[in-house]
Amino acid sequence: GSDFQALKGINLEIKKNTIIGLVGKTGSGKSTTIDIISGLLRPQKGTFEIDGKDMSSIDIKSWQNSIGYVPQQIYLNSSTIMENIAFGVESKNIDMKLIHKVSKIANLHNDVINNMPERYQTNVGDLGIKLSGGQCQRVAIARALYHRPEILIFDEATSSLDNFTEDAVMNSIINLKNNITIILIAHKLSSIKKCDNIYLFKDGKVVDEG
Repeated sequence: GSDFQALKGINLEIKKNTIIGLVGKTGSGKSTTIDIISGLLRPQKGTFEIDGKDMSSIDIKSWQNSIGYVPQQIYLNSSTIMENIAFGVESKNIDMKLIHKVSKIANLHNDVINNMPERYQTNVGDLGIKLSGGQCQRVAIARALYHRPEILIFDEATSSLDNFTEDAVMNSIINLKNNITIILIAHKLSSIKKCDNIYLFKDGKVVDEG
């Protein structure tokens, strides 16, 4: 019911299996754009199309199931690292080979094997209190990858990582782009330097791209 428009005439084309960066100050429209892409919001004007089909004609649940989302604020429950990565999967059905694979991509595996007392059975504590901020984010990245998404969205998801770890994680993710479409929201320009295309947002508009 607000008179204020969060987005004004946004026009984006995201090609499959590319890496896209969305940059701009807080409140510029990046997260609202992601909410539309994720099917959480529908535009009041204009359309959001997937392979040329309007979102309204597509099974929204199926579309959302194809998306892996890594937020800035991570939620971990008081269970093991393994269970937090395979979030929503019963313990007996967890694929440990896949756990190891996605943990290596997230630059988490060596940390778990070398520094955690019970390895993947280590309990993270309430809301991940036993882990560092960077470890929590790497668990969240591994979680998003575990469910084999076609689209991977990072919402400031490397903000708690030191530069060395961020580079290692981003290099691993860059190598996935032949199989996954990746969208990065970032304030740090270092996070998007390897994107195929970057959109600069300001006041609800895309003011530059390249």
